Amino acid sequence: MVSEERAAYEGRSRHRRDQIVEMHRQGLKGYEIARELSVSTGLVSIRLKEARAAGVDLTPYAAAGEEGGQNKAGASREQRRPGRASSGSTR
Repeated sequence: MVSEERAAYEGRSRHRRDQIVEMHRQGLKGYEIARELSVSTGLVSIRLKEARAAGVDLTPYAAAGEEGGQNKAGASREQRRPGRASSGSTR
């Protein structure tokens, strides 16, 4: 059995982490990333944790044509339910 060069292994590992981060930023869930890349969900989780620790920005991309998409969705939800408290029940 011939072992792989350490530099080659580290390069593949970085590339895999970059793929995982990119897919995460596109909005895929961990299990979806794992299935797409044929890896375990645990590996996806570990690579995302490593990326966070390294200071990589994991913020998901906004949908095309949307600026601050969540704020707009939250505002429209509040507009549909006038008079309701945002905390849920008013009992």
